[in-house]
Amino acid sequence: MSVLKVGFIVSGVLAAGLVFGQAVSEKDFQKQLTAAVALYRQGKLDDALAQFTELHKVNPRSSEVDVWLGFLLLRQNKAAEAIPLLESAEKQRPLDLEIQINLGNAYMISADNEKALENYRNAMHLSPSMFEPHYNSGTIYLRLKQFTKAVTEFGVAAKLKPNDPFVQNNLGVAYDNLKSQTLAADAFKKAADLRPDNTTFAHNAGLALSKLRRPEALTYLERALGDGSDPAIALALGDSYARAGRKADALKYYEALRVPEAKNPVFWFNLGVIRAQNQDLPGAEQAYRRALELNPVDLDALNNLGLLVFRKGQYDEAKSLFEKLAGANPSSVSAKLNYGAAAAKSGDLKAAAEAWKEVIRLDPKRVAVRLDLANALWELGDVENARFHYLQVLAAEKDNAEALNGVGLCYLKGGKLVQAEAAFRSSVEADPKMMSAYNNLAVTLQRENHTSEAIKILEKALKIAPNNEEISTNLQRMRGGE
Repeated sequence: MSVLKVGFIVSGVLAAGLVFGQAVSEKDFQKQLTAAVALYRQGKLDDALAQFTELHKVNPRSSEVDVWLGFLLLRQNKAAEAIPLLESAEKQRPLDLEIQINLGNAYMISADNEKALENYRNAMHLSPSMFEPHYNSGTIYLRLKQFTKAVTEFGVAAKLKPNDPFVQNNLGVAYDNLKSQTLAADAFKKAADLRPDNTTFAHNAGLALSKLRRPEALTYLERALGDGSDPAIALALGDSYARAGRKADALKYYEALRVPEAKNPVFWFNLGVIRAQNQDLPGAEQAYRRALELNPVDLDALNNLGLLVFRKGQYDEAKSLFEKLAGANPSSVSAKLNYGAAAAKSGDLKAAAEAWKEVIRLDPKRVAVRLDLANALWELGDVENARFHYLQVLAAEKDNAEALNGVGLCYLKGGKLVQAEAAFRSSVEADPKMMSAYNNLAVTLQRENHTSEAIKILEKALKIAPNNEEISTNLQRMRGGE
């Protein structure tokens, strides 16, 4: 948030050559003017205002009275009444810096932005090193959402007063609106360091640094927390504690926010993450489900809940969640991968194969996914396409044991026993622990009437994997048929 700080300029010089009414002599008028100024210097603002009001009645053409009366009215937030007085003074004294500043301030308070900016530009020409016109112009540009111009003016103001926290804070606001997050965070941080007691500055610095995941965010968030009534600060503080590995502290703030943040889906998602990090998986699931109730297309919540139920073995629900995720985010490879895995686990190989085809189209170099696709196509009875993808895997990885086994199965299905035997032998050679390849090789050898050799292959396999039931069953069958 930006902070408005208008600097009024007090006239310190009594002008000469005044024009007086007939009832008051120049000497008496000057004496009354001096007395009115003295009342202001003594802090008697109401008395000073009353005295200058009377003087204005006596001499409505006095620029000095106009300046003082306009200034005092501004001090009482009566900008509309001050403007005509200051405009009158400006006509008589167009090069008076004080009048330009105070008139600009009056226009600014009255939201007459263009006129205010014109007066501030005049002031800049009269005094290039003066701070106030640049600061106030920057504030007006913030109001007008002209953030690039605001950065320019606040930048000049910051050079003129490097240690002014208000300038740094408002410079941060301008940068933040320009999406220059690092520059914004640095400006907010400087403002907060210059005024450690200011919770607004600490608030802005803490949130900006937290967005950038910078560890020093904790310092400012803790300072800004106060009574803990600001959910945004408490939420960011919980995030920062989590990133710092202080999971118990993070959870404390998240759990305390459950009531005020009941309808904030981001909060519930973050609570789910923190609970999961603390191994409270049921609590994490509950939080993710609440996030999705509030925002059914929350991609992160869909993903995390999908992963959680997948690990629990609830594959049908995981499939449904990942399907929604992939539909809402069609360019996401990971969403399609997760959907394919859940579909396969739930027994829907056709859906899994379609998902993996999409992944391959997006990224043809994904060998593991292509292998999963080939295996699914084989199971679905699409032998030719399965064989094509197995060969594509082998083109990338010539010693891939699973692909060699798959190619062997395709040859075996087509009755090409010699080619099948060669593929199975290559698979076993590539991976001596590939039990399915041993078994398939033995079956192929038996069909080639080489039962004795087939038995030796299975005996070798059983030594490697003594508890493999399929190998044991085939070995007993072949021995019985000798």
